[in-house]
Amino acid sequence: MSDGPHRSLGLRKAWKELARLADNLAYAQEEVRHAATVAISHDFNEVSGPLLKALEAIFHGHGNSLGSIEIALQQLNEARRLAAGSVFGINAVFYSEALVSAGRLEPNAFYEAIGMAARMRGRANILAVQEHYVREATESRANHVTRRIKSAFETLSDNTLGTMLVSARIAKVRPMRKSTGLDQGVAL
Repeated sequence: MSDGPHRSLGLRKAWKELARLADNLAYAQEEVRHAATVAISHDFNEVSGPLLKALEAIFHGHGNSLGSIEIALQQLNEARRLAAGSVFGINAVFYSEALVSAGRLEPNAFYEAIGMAARMRGRANILAVQEHYVREATESRANHVTRRIKSAFETLSDNTLGTMLVSARIAKVRPMRKSTGLDQGVAL
């Protein structure tokens, strides 16, 4: 007996887990949504810290006190080299350029660009899951899994998704403070 098509799925472990949950109706849609955010956050780890800092600085107007779109586009062109080797990063720069070209040069647009890049990655991986399930199972099962994963992503706006990814990344990077006194231990 097979363990299910998700086992041989050629994606990261978090995406395999998402496919497994979406395939089983015993799991609520909320659990599928949580697994979807975990999967996309694992993919977001490929985006370099320097690229994120550069994009955030551009949308906060650093080095561009006039708020000039031309200067911001030039800064984004320079930041593109920091995205080398990361499709997620390249998409983040692409959507940043689109938002800046539309005149959106405010901090919220940074989170929206990250969210749009995340949604693009999600779509690509959803398509990979669907194609795999069509090959390994039935088309109706593939459509069922795809529908559940898509609905999990549709509950999040681009801004919410981007904010969630960036804030989770910042929380991981912050080092823990070292306790220096005897009274700073675990409360008994």
